[in-house]
Amino acid sequence: MSMKTLRMALVLAALPALALAADAAVADKPVAKKAAGVALKSLSPTVKILGDSTMHKWEANATVLTVTAVVKPGDLLANVKAGALSGLELAIGVDGLQSTESKSMDKNMHNAMESDKAPQITFSLTSYTVDGDNVAAKGSLSIHNVAKDVELKGVLTAKDGVVTVKGSYDLLMSDYGVKPPVMMLGTVKVKDLVTIAYQFDLAK
Repeated sequence: MSMKTLRMALVLAALPALALAADAAVADKPVAKKAAGVALKSLSPTVKILGDSTMHKWEANATVLTVTAVVKPGDLLANVKAGALSGLELAIGVDGLQSTESKSMDKNMHNAMESDKAPQITFSLTSYTVDGDNVAAKGSLSIHNVAKDVELKGVLTAKDGVVTVKGSYDLLMSDYGVKPPVMMLGTVKVKDLVTIAYQFDLAK
């Protein structure tokens, strides 16, 4: 066998191995992840903390608030009711909580919640069910860096392609390690029980 013929035979013998190597290289190549769904935007979300004290009732509004979520393409309300909503996250800036009372009340509230150490209140959805227009959402609620599993209930409505969720949830501040504020040299004490009232609109 001539040297030229030998070289040709070696090349032909190596072709299958080269083909396998090429296939492996293609298989190892990262595949771009597809989006899990359509990102939703929230229109003018509102969250209020409603409480009471030894003097009178009080209210604080969240002025720094974001809501994010995704849903599969198609009719928004139908997909939400079918359980196709996912990745819902709500975040509230503690220093953005403003009461209807005074700046002194705000300062006491921020200090009680230690906003320098725990700057956000968050809720992360894990699952939910819909019965008619009523929704029950399970997830993790984190306040003062203490996370607890909760179930938030609300009502779904829809108009002009926008889905609105409205509801409320009662909790004890002490369950999250927050000591209810005391004001006016201890003469006014904020009660432990508060209600979180929320409403947000989801749209594509």
